Amino acid sequence: MLSTDRPLRILNVNQNYHVLGGMDVAMFTLEALLRGHGHHVVPFAAADPANLPSDYAHYFPPAPSTTDTAASDLLRTLYSPAARRAIGRVLDEQAIELVHLHSYFKRLTPAILPEIARRGIPIVQTMHEYRAVCPISLLYRDGHVCTDCHDRRYTQVLRHRCAGGSLARSAWNMAEMRLSDALGHKRHIARYLSISAYQRDQLIVMGMPADRIEMIYHPVALPALVETPALRDQVLFAGRVEPHKGIFTLLDAARCLPNVRFAIAGDGSARSEAMARAADLANVEWLGVLNEAGLTAARARAFCAVVPSLYPEPFGLTAIEALAHGIPVIAAAAGGLAETVVDGVDGFRVAPGDVGMLVDRVGRLAAVPDLARTMGAAGRVRAADDFSAERHYTRTMAVYRQVLFGKGKIAA
Repeated sequence: MLSTDRPLRILNVNQNYHVLGGMDVAMFTLEALLRGHGHHVVPFAAADPANLPSDYAHYFPPAPSTTDTAASDLLRTLYSPAARRAIGRVLDEQAIELVHLHSYFKRLTPAILPEIARRGIPIVQTMHEYRAVCPISLLYRDGHVCTDCHDRRYTQVLRHRCAGGSLARSAWNMAEMRLSDALGHKRHIARYLSISAYQRDQLIVMGMPADRIEMIYHPVALPALVETPALRDQVLFAGRVEPHKGIFTLLDAARCLPNVRFAIAGDGSARSEAMARAADLANVEWLGVLNEAGLTAARARAFCAVVPSLYPEPFGLTAIEALAHGIPVIAAAAGGLAETVVDGVDGFRVAPGDVGMLVDRVGRLAAVPDLARTMGAAGRVRAADDFSAERHYTRTMAVYRQVLFGKGKIAA
Protein backbone atom coordinates (compact mmCIF):
# COMPACT_ATOMS: atom_id res chain seq x y z
CA MET A 1 0.00 0.00 0.00
CA LEU A 2 1.18 3.52 -0.78
CA SER A 3 2.18 5.62 2.20
CA THR A 4 0.02 8.68 2.86
CA ASP A 5 2.90 10.81 4.11
CA ARG A 6 5.59 10.21 1.51
CA PRO A 7 6.51 12.86 -1.10
CA LEU A 8 4.09 12.96 -4.02
CA ARG A 9 4.61 13.63 -7.72
CA ILE A 10 2.18 16.43 -8.57
CA LEU A 11 1.40 18.15 -11.88
CA ASN A 12 0.51 21.81 -11.24
CA VAL A 13 -1.54 22.99 -14.24
CA ASN A 14 -2.26 26.62 -15.14
CA GLN A 15 -2.66 28.69 -18.31
CA ASN A 16 0.41 30.78 -17.52
CA TYR A 17 3.81 30.22 -15.97
CA HIS A 18 4.11 33.94 -15.29
CA VAL A 19 2.05 36.35 -13.22
CA LEU A 20 -0.87 38.15 -14.82
CA GLY A 21 -3.23 38.04 -11.87
CA GLY A 22 -4.06 36.54 -8.51
CA MET A 23 -4.64 33.08 -9.95
CA ASP A 24 -1.04 32.92 -11.14
CA VAL A 25 0.27 34.19 -7.80
CA ALA A 26 -1.67 31.43 -6.04
CA MET A 27 -0.34 28.80 -8.45
CA PHE A 28 3.28 29.78 -7.79
CA THR A 29 2.61 29.96 -4.05
CA LEU A 30 1.27 26.40 -4.08
CA GLU A 31 4.24 25.18 -6.12
CA ALA A 32 6.71 26.68 -3.65
CA LEU A 33 4.78 25.41 -0.64
CA LEU A 34 4.63 21.84 -1.92
CA ARG A 35 8.28 21.80 -2.90
CA GLY A 36 9.20 23.23 0.49
CA HIS A 37 7.60 20.15 2.05
CA GLY A 38 9.55 17.77 -0.15
CA HIS A 39 7.04 17.02 -2.91
CA HIS A 40 8.07 16.75 -6.56
CA VAL A 41 6.08 19.42 -8.42
CA VAL A 42 6.02 19.58 -12.22
CA PRO A 43 4.48 22.72 -13.76
CA PHE A 44 2.42 22.53 -16.93
CA ALA A 45 1.33 25.65 -18.81
CA ALA A 46 1.04 27.10 -22.29
CA ALA A 47 4.32 28.13 -23.91
CA ASP A 48 4.83 31.88 -23.71
CA PRO A 49 7.85 34.21 -23.97
CA ALA A 50 6.79 35.77 -20.65
CA ASN A 51 7.01 32.48 -18.77
CA LEU A 52 9.50 32.05 -15.95
CA PRO A 53 12.32 29.57 -16.62
CA SER A 54 11.46 25.95 -15.90
CA ASP A 55 13.19 22.60 -16.35
CA TYR A 56 9.88 21.35 -17.71
CA ALA A 57 9.27 24.07 -20.29
CA HIS A 58 9.87 21.58 -23.12
CA TYR A 59 6.51 20.04 -22.23
CA PHE A 60 4.64 23.34 -22.54
CA PRO A 61 2.44 23.30 -25.68
CA PRO A 62 2.21 26.21 -28.13
CA ALA A 63 -0.93 28.29 -27.73
CA PRO A 64 -2.43 31.31 -29.43
CA SER A 65 -2.56 34.65 -27.66
CA THR A 66 -5.81 35.30 -25.81
CA THR A 67 -5.73 38.91 -27.00
CA ASP A 68 -6.18 39.69 -30.70
CA THR A 69 -6.60 36.00 -31.53
CA ALA A 70 -6.27 35.38 -35.25
CA ALA A 71 -9.29 33.84 -36.98
CA SER A 72 -7.15 30.85 -37.98
CA ASP A 73 -6.42 30.17 -34.30
CA LEU A 74 -9.96 30.33 -32.96
CA LEU A 75 -10.57 26.59 -32.99
CA ARG A 76 -7.36 26.01 -31.06
CA THR A 77 -8.74 28.18 -28.25
CA LEU A 78 -11.70 25.80 -28.03
CA TYR A 79 -9.82 22.48 -28.33
CA SER A 80 -6.03 22.17 -28.47
CA PRO A 81 -4.62 18.89 -29.85
CA ALA A 82 -1.14 20.16 -28.95
CA ALA A 83 -2.10 20.55 -25.29
CA ARG A 84 -3.72 17.10 -25.28
CA ARG A 85 -0.56 15.46 -26.64
CA ALA A 86 1.74 17.46 -24.36
CA ILE A 87 -0.08 16.63 -21.15
CA GLY A 88 -0.11 12.97 -22.11
CA ARG A 89 3.68 13.00 -22.44
CA VAL A 90 4.32 14.74 -19.14
CA LEU A 91 1.89 12.49 -17.25
CA ASP A 92 3.66 9.38 -18.52
CA GLU A 93 7.28 10.50 -18.48
CA GLN A 94 7.09 12.13 -15.05
CA ALA A 95 5.03 9.36 -13.40
CA ILE A 96 2.50 11.90 -12.12
CA GLU A 97 0.29 10.71 -9.25
CA LEU A 98 -2.03 13.70 -8.83
CA VAL A 99 -3.00 16.69 -10.98
CA HIS A 100 -3.71 20.02 -9.30
CA LEU A 101 -5.61 22.09 -11.85
CA HIS A 102 -5.98 25.86 -11.79
CA SER A 103 -7.24 26.97 -15.21
CA TYR A 104 -7.29 25.63 -18.75
CA PHE A 105 -9.77 27.59 -20.90
CA LYS A 106 -8.50 29.12 -24.15
CA ARG A 107 -4.80 28.21 -23.93
CA LEU A 108 -4.74 24.59 -22.72
CA THR A 109 -8.47 23.98 -23.32
CA PRO A 110 -10.59 21.10 -21.98
CA ALA A 111 -8.75 18.79 -24.40
CA ILE A 112 -6.42 17.95 -21.49
CA LEU A 113 -9.17 16.45 -19.30
CA PRO A 114 -9.70 13.05 -21.00
CA GLU A 115 -5.93 12.45 -21.11
CA ILE A 116 -5.76 12.74 -17.33
CA ALA A 117 -8.93 10.73 -16.74
CA ARG A 118 -8.02 7.77 -18.93
CA ARG A 119 -4.85 7.27 -16.89
CA GLY A 120 -6.87 7.16 -13.70
CA ILE A 121 -4.96 10.05 -12.17
CA PRO A 122 -7.05 12.01 -9.62
CA ILE A 123 -7.62 15.72 -10.23
CA VAL A 124 -8.00 18.45 -7.63
CA GLN A 125 -9.00 21.88 -8.95
CA THR A 126 -8.71 25.23 -7.19
CA MET A 127 -11.66 27.39 -8.22
CA HIS A 128 -10.07 30.82 -8.56
CA GLU A 129 -13.16 32.27 -10.22
CA TYR A 130 -16.65 31.12 -11.28
CA ARG A 131 -15.68 29.79 -14.72
CA ALA A 132 -16.96 26.28 -13.99
CA VAL A 133 -20.52 27.62 -13.74
CA CYS A 134 -20.48 31.05 -15.40
CA PRO A 135 -19.41 31.44 -19.05
CA ILE A 136 -17.86 34.87 -18.33
CA SER A 137 -16.40 33.87 -14.92
CA LEU A 138 -17.87 36.81 -12.97
CA LEU A 139 -21.34 35.71 -11.79
CA TYR A 140 -22.23 39.35 -12.34
CA ARG A 141 -24.04 41.40 -14.97
CA ASP A 142 -25.93 44.67 -15.18
CA GLY A 143 -24.90 45.67 -11.68
CA HIS A 144 -26.05 42.58 -9.80
CA VAL A 145 -25.08 38.99 -8.95
CA CYS A 146 -26.36 36.73 -11.72
CA THR A 147 -27.10 33.02 -11.30
CA ASP A 148 -29.13 32.60 -14.48
CA CYS A 149 -26.78 29.91 -15.84
CA HIS A 150 -27.39 27.59 -12.88
CA ASP A 151 -27.57 23.87 -13.63
CA ARG A 152 -25.78 24.35 -16.97
CA ARG A 153 -28.34 26.71 -18.49
CA TYR A 154 -25.59 28.33 -20.51
CA THR A 155 -27.95 29.69 -23.16
CA GLN A 156 -28.60 32.55 -20.75
CA VAL A 157 -25.23 34.00 -21.76
CA LEU A 158 -26.68 34.42 -25.25
CA ARG A 159 -29.89 35.93 -23.98
CA HIS A 160 -28.02 38.64 -22.08
CA ARG A 161 -24.99 38.87 -24.42
CA CYS A 162 -22.81 38.74 -21.33
CA ALA A 163 -19.47 38.71 -23.15
CA GLY A 164 -19.08 42.43 -23.73
CA GLY A 165 -22.48 42.75 -25.42
CA SER A 166 -21.30 40.53 -28.29
CA LEU A 167 -23.53 37.69 -29.43
CA ALA A 168 -20.61 35.95 -31.19
CA ARG A 169 -18.32 36.10 -28.15
CA SER A 170 -21.13 34.98 -25.88
CA ALA A 171 -21.82 32.00 -28.16
CA TRP A 172 -18.14 31.08 -28.10
CA ASN A 173 -18.07 31.18 -24.31
CA MET A 174 -21.14 28.97 -24.21
CA ALA A 175 -19.43 26.51 -26.55
CA GLU A 176 -16.40 26.40 -24.24
CA MET A 177 -18.59 25.54 -21.28
CA ARG A 178 -20.49 22.82 -23.12
CA LEU A 179 -17.30 21.25 -24.43
CA SER A 180 -15.68 21.35 -21.00
CA ASP A 181 -18.64 19.52 -19.50
CA ALA A 182 -18.70 17.02 -22.38
CA LEU A 183 -15.01 16.22 -21.89
CA GLY A 184 -15.47 15.49 -18.22
CA HIS A 185 -15.03 18.57 -16.07
CA LYS A 186 -18.11 17.80 -13.97
CA ARG A 187 -17.28 14.06 -13.94
CA HIS A 188 -13.54 13.75 -13.55
CA ILE A 189 -12.60 16.29 -10.88
CA ALA A 190 -12.26 14.45 -7.58
CA ARG A 191 -12.33 17.60 -5.43
CA TYR A 192 -12.99 21.26 -6.11
CA LEU A 193 -11.24 23.69 -3.75
CA SER A 194 -13.26 26.87 -3.26
CA ILE A 195 -11.32 29.86 -1.96
CA SER A 196 -14.05 31.33 0.24
CA ALA A 197 -17.22 30.22 1.96
CA TYR A 198 -19.19 32.59 -0.27
CA GLN A 199 -17.77 31.06 -3.43
CA ARG A 200 -18.44 27.54 -2.15
CA ASP A 201 -22.08 28.39 -1.47
CA GLN A 202 -22.52 30.02 -4.88
CA LEU A 203 -20.99 27.04 -6.68
CA ILE A 204 -23.48 24.79 -4.93
CA VAL A 205 -26.37 27.12 -5.83
CA MET A 206 -25.19 26.93 -9.44
CA GLY A 207 -25.38 23.13 -9.44
CA MET A 208 -21.91 21.95 -8.41
CA PRO A 209 -21.74 18.82 -6.19
CA ALA A 210 -21.56 19.90 -2.54
CA ASP A 211 -19.87 16.67 -1.45
CA ARG A 212 -16.89 17.35 -3.73
CA ILE A 213 -16.21 20.96 -2.67
CA GLU A 214 -13.78 21.87 0.11
CA MET A 215 -13.13 25.45 1.19
CA ILE A 216 -9.50 26.47 1.64
CA TYR A 217 -8.45 30.12 1.83
CA HIS A 218 -5.46 31.24 -0.20
CA PRO A 219 -2.32 31.59 1.91
CA VAL A 220 -0.21 34.72 2.19
CA ALA A 221 3.44 35.11 3.08
CA LEU A 222 4.15 37.23 6.13
CA PRO A 223 6.97 39.60 5.11
CA ALA A 224 9.42 41.03 7.60
CA LEU A 225 8.41 44.53 8.58
CA VAL A 226 11.20 46.99 7.91
CA GLU A 227 10.97 50.46 9.33
CA THR A 228 11.43 52.96 6.54
CA PRO A 229 11.58 56.74 6.55
CA ALA A 230 8.80 56.80 3.93
CA LEU A 231 5.75 58.77 4.95
CA ARG A 232 2.54 56.73 4.90
CA ASP A 233 0.61 59.28 2.91
CA GLN A 234 -1.36 57.38 0.27
CA VAL A 235 -4.33 55.14 -0.38
CA LEU A 236 -3.26 52.15 -2.49
CA PHE A 237 -5.33 50.32 -5.09
CA ALA A 238 -3.47 47.29 -6.49
CA GLY A 239 -5.30 45.18 -9.03
CA ARG A 240 -6.85 45.04 -12.46
CA VAL A 241 -8.20 48.35 -13.70
CA GLU A 242 -11.65 47.12 -14.70
CA PRO A 243 -15.16 48.51 -14.17
CA HIS A 244 -16.23 45.51 -12.08
CA LYS A 245 -13.18 46.03 -9.85
CA GLY A 246 -14.68 49.36 -8.77
CA ILE A 247 -12.11 51.65 -10.37
CA PHE A 248 -14.68 54.38 -11.07
CA THR A 249 -16.03 54.20 -7.53
CA LEU A 250 -12.47 54.76 -6.35
CA LEU A 251 -12.00 57.78 -8.60
CA ASP A 252 -15.27 59.29 -7.42
CA ALA A 253 -13.99 58.95 -3.85
CA ALA A 254 -10.68 60.54 -4.81
CA ARG A 255 -12.56 63.51 -6.25
CA CYS A 256 -14.26 63.99 -2.86
CA LEU A 257 -10.92 63.84 -0.98
CA PRO A 258 -8.61 66.27 -2.81
CA ASN A 259 -6.13 66.34 0.09
CA VAL A 260 -5.64 62.56 0.13
CA ARG A 261 -3.23 60.95 -2.32
CA PHE A 262 -4.46 57.89 -4.26
CA ALA A 263 -1.97 55.53 -5.95
CA ILE A 264 -3.26 53.04 -8.53
CA ALA A 265 -1.08 50.06 -9.39
CA GLY A 266 -2.15 47.79 -12.23
CA ASP A 267 -3.53 47.74 -15.73
CA GLY A 268 -6.69 46.64 -17.47
CA SER A 269 -9.25 47.34 -20.16
CA ALA A 270 -10.63 50.43 -18.37
CA ARG A 271 -7.30 52.14 -17.74
CA SER A 272 -7.51 54.62 -20.61
CA GLU A 273 -11.07 55.64 -19.73
CA ALA A 274 -10.21 55.87 -16.02
CA MET A 275 -7.16 58.04 -16.69
CA ALA A 276 -9.24 60.32 -18.88
CA ARG A 277 -11.85 60.73 -16.15
CA ALA A 278 -9.15 61.46 -13.60
CA ALA A 279 -7.15 63.84 -15.80
CA ASP A 280 -8.08 66.81 -13.63
CA LEU A 281 -7.34 65.06 -10.33
CA ALA A 282 -3.95 66.12 -8.97
CA ASN A 283 -4.24 63.62 -6.10
CA VAL A 284 -4.31 60.50 -8.29
CA GLU A 285 -1.10 58.80 -9.43
CA TRP A 286 -0.98 55.95 -11.94
CA LEU A 287 1.82 53.53 -11.08
CA GLY A 288 1.24 50.99 -13.84
CA VAL A 289 2.09 47.33 -13.41
CA LEU A 290 4.59 46.88 -10.58
CA ASN A 291 6.98 44.05 -9.86
CA GLU A 292 7.26 42.70 -6.33
CA ALA A 293 9.82 45.29 -5.26
CA GLY A 294 7.75 48.13 -6.70
CA LEU A 295 4.60 46.90 -4.99
CA THR A 296 6.45 46.59 -1.68
CA ALA A 297 7.63 50.18 -2.03
CA ALA A 298 4.08 51.35 -2.81
CA ARG A 299 2.78 49.54 0.26
CA ALA A 300 5.45 51.18 2.41
CA ARG A 301 3.79 54.52 1.66
CA ALA A 302 0.19 53.36 2.13
CA PHE A 303 -1.81 54.12 5.26
CA CYS A 304 -4.57 51.92 3.85
CA ALA A 305 -5.41 49.71 0.88
CA VAL A 306 -8.74 49.86 -0.91
CA VAL A 307 -10.44 46.98 -2.74
CA PRO A 308 -13.71 48.54 -4.01
CA SER A 309 -15.02 45.69 -6.18
CA LEU A 310 -18.58 45.77 -7.46
CA TYR A 311 -18.87 42.10 -8.40
CA PRO A 312 -18.85 39.15 -5.96
CA GLU A 313 -15.12 38.52 -5.67
CA PRO A 314 -14.39 34.81 -5.13
CA PHE A 315 -11.85 35.89 -2.49
CA GLY A 316 -9.54 38.90 -2.22
CA LEU A 317 -5.85 38.05 -2.47
CA THR A 318 -4.73 41.69 -2.66
CA ALA A 319 -6.62 42.37 0.56
CA ILE A 320 -4.84 39.71 2.60
CA GLU A 321 -1.51 40.69 1.05
CA ALA A 322 -2.06 44.21 2.39
CA LEU A 323 -2.99 42.84 5.83
CA ALA A 324 0.20 40.77 5.85
CA HIS A 325 2.14 44.00 5.32
CA GLY A 326 0.41 45.61 8.28
CA ILE A 327 -1.87 47.82 6.18
CA PRO A 328 -5.57 48.14 7.05
CA VAL A 329 -7.97 47.37 4.23
CA ILE A 330 -11.18 49.05 3.14
CA ALA A 331 -12.97 46.32 1.20
CA ALA A 332 -16.30 46.15 -0.55
CA ALA A 333 -18.61 43.67 1.16
CA ALA A 334 -18.84 41.78 -2.13
CA GLY A 335 -18.68 37.99 -2.23
CA GLY A 336 -15.69 36.30 -0.64
CA LEU A 337 -13.93 39.65 -0.31
CA ALA A 338 -16.05 40.31 2.77
CA GLU A 339 -14.32 37.36 4.47
CA THR A 340 -10.90 39.01 4.26
CA VAL A 341 -11.65 41.97 6.57
CA VAL A 342 -13.15 42.14 10.06
CA ASP A 343 -15.06 45.41 10.05
CA GLY A 344 -13.69 47.88 12.58
CA VAL A 345 -10.81 45.58 13.57
CA ASP A 346 -8.35 45.31 10.69
CA GLY A 347 -10.15 47.63 8.31
CA PHE A 348 -13.63 48.47 7.13
CA ARG A 349 -16.23 46.83 4.93
CA VAL A 350 -18.26 49.15 2.72
CA ALA A 351 -21.26 48.61 0.48
CA PRO A 352 -20.20 47.99 -3.15
CA GLY A 353 -20.40 51.20 -5.15
CA ASP A 354 -21.17 53.38 -2.10
CA VAL A 355 -18.91 56.38 -2.70
CA GLY A 356 -20.02 58.24 0.44
CA MET A 357 -19.24 55.27 2.67
CA LEU A 358 -15.84 54.81 1.04
CA VAL A 359 -15.03 58.52 1.46
CA ASP A 360 -15.99 58.36 5.13
CA ARG A 361 -13.79 55.33 5.90
CA VAL A 362 -10.77 56.64 4.00
CA GLY A 363 -11.21 59.97 5.76
CA ARG A 364 -11.22 58.31 9.17
CA LEU A 365 -7.93 56.54 8.57
CA ALA A 366 -6.34 59.61 6.98
CA ALA A 367 -7.34 61.77 9.97
CA VAL A 368 -6.23 59.32 12.68
CA PRO A 369 -2.88 57.69 11.80
CA ASP A 370 -2.85 55.80 15.12
CA LEU A 371 -6.10 54.09 14.14
CA ALA A 372 -4.59 53.02 10.82
CA ARG A 373 -1.51 51.64 12.60
CA THR A 374 -3.59 49.75 15.16
CA MET A 375 -5.81 48.23 12.50
CA GLY A 376 -2.79 47.34 10.37
CA ALA A 377 -1.16 45.51 13.28
CA ALA A 378 -4.40 43.58 13.91
CA GLY A 379 -4.57 42.63 10.24
CA ARG A 380 -1.03 41.31 10.27
CA VAL A 381 -1.82 39.09 13.25
CA ARG A 382 -4.92 37.76 11.52
CA ALA A 383 -3.05 37.14 8.27
CA ALA A 384 -0.51 35.06 10.20
CA ASP A 385 -3.31 32.93 11.62
CA ASP A 386 -6.29 32.63 9.26
CA PHE A 387 -4.31 32.82 6.03
CA SER A 388 -1.07 31.07 7.02
CA ALA A 389 0.85 28.91 4.58
CA GLU A 390 0.96 26.03 7.05
CA ARG A 391 -2.81 26.01 7.50
CA HIS A 392 -3.23 26.02 3.72
CA TYR A 393 -0.73 23.16 3.33
CA THR A 394 -2.35 21.04 6.04
CA ARG A 395 -5.81 21.38 4.53
CA THR A 396 -4.56 20.80 0.98
CA MET A 397 -2.70 17.63 1.99
CA ALA A 398 -5.84 16.34 3.72
CA VAL A 399 -7.67 16.69 0.40
CA TYR A 400 -4.83 14.96 -1.44
CA ARG A 401 -4.95 12.04 1.02
CA GLN A 402 -8.69 11.71 0.54
CA VAL A 403 -8.56 11.51 -3.24
CA LEU A 404 -5.45 9.30 -3.36
CA PHE A 405 -5.98 6.99 -0.44
CA GLY A 406 -9.45 7.64 0.93
CA LYS A 407 -7.93 8.72 4.23
CA GLY A 408 -7.70 11.80 6.39
CA LYS A 409 -10.04 14.51 7.52
CA ILE A 410 -10.07 18.10 6.38
CA ALA A 411 -8.62 20.26 9.15
CA ALA A 412 -10.76 23.05 10.51
